[in-house]
Amino acid sequence: MRGLSPSANCPECGISKSASAQSGTSVNLADESHSCLNCGYDMRGLPPSANCPECGISQSASAQSGTTIHPADMPPGKLMNLINSNIVVKGLEPVPDIRVRSKYWMRVAAMFVLALAFVQFLVAFGLIPIALYRVVLFGMSLFWPSIVIGLMPANVDNSMPPMYRIIRKWIPITQWGWAVGYVVWFVFYVPTEAGTFGGILKDFMPTFILHAIAGVGLIGLAFWLHDLALRIGLDFVARKCNLVTFSMATLGVIVFVSPWKRVAVDSSGGIPPALYWLYLVIVLLPWIWTLTTFARALLEFASDSTLSLKHEKNLVGRQDRINKKRDEYDNKRGW
Repeated sequence: MRGLSPSANCPECGISKSASAQSGTSVNLADESHSCLNCGYDMRGLPPSANCPECGISQSASAQSGTTIHPADMPPGKLMNLINSNIVVKGLEPVPDIRVRSKYWMRVAAMFVLALAFVQFLVAFGLIPIALYRVVLFGMSLFWPSIVIGLMPANVDNSMPPMYRIIRKWIPITQWGWAVGYVVWFVFYVPTEAGTFGGILKDFMPTFILHAIAGVGLIGLAFWLHDLALRIGLDFVARKCNLVTFSMATLGVIVFVSPWKRVAVDSSGGIPPALYWLYLVIVLLPWIWTLTTFARALLEFASDSTLSLKHEKNLVGRQDRINKKRDEYDNKRGW
């Protein structure tokens, strides 16, 4: 009865609306068609005073104010608030100059990642024992958290969304899980009757959990570096870090939980050699390629910083050098 007065009779049934209200006749809300006064959403089945499910505007408040809010001007929902506050953030400060720090720490981190890839390549083909493999990784894990701190400078916090600030603070802590996990492994598991250096990590749950936490932190590191690369214009580095993040979350999990090192070294576990070689080609070699891709991304970070600093240094006094050479050239020609 939109457009008719409140006291008018219904054109369909002929009943007066006021008379129906006085007689107590109930109207089925499912049969009553009414739309939101603000956005036009069909609110059939809802009471007239209910809030609109689409725009959230109270119908009574909208009717009293007589104003209509455009959907584009409506307040964002919870999901959009989360995205706007952590991903699509505007008004951030420019990234400060971190070239000197990146020049060294990115290169050191790349060397560590390449060393890890090389050691895993050796143990994948059974060229070194598992005991040596784990001792080498334990030694590397003692220095790795400090390197991660070098990769994630705190002065870029104001240039990144709030979510990345939380990631930067927690990732170095998680990376201690590698070293602590190996210490717990050596102290509490290896001396036992069932403990061996070649055992599977998931046989000892404390080490397995600590290394799993460290692995999640490593994925977060690649994700953080991806965003940093985007903000300083290194799109090619960002693509590599994005690929590494996805590969670590998929291939990395398979490599982490599978007993491939024991099978590679002593052919135990009852796995046929042909099946292991298939696993090697499908999983392990792509995983090693993922590590080398991560190392290349870090080296490109360092190379960009090095070239940028060198270019900036060459600009100092450039005009004076040009004038000096021009004067020498003029003197030689006698002009």
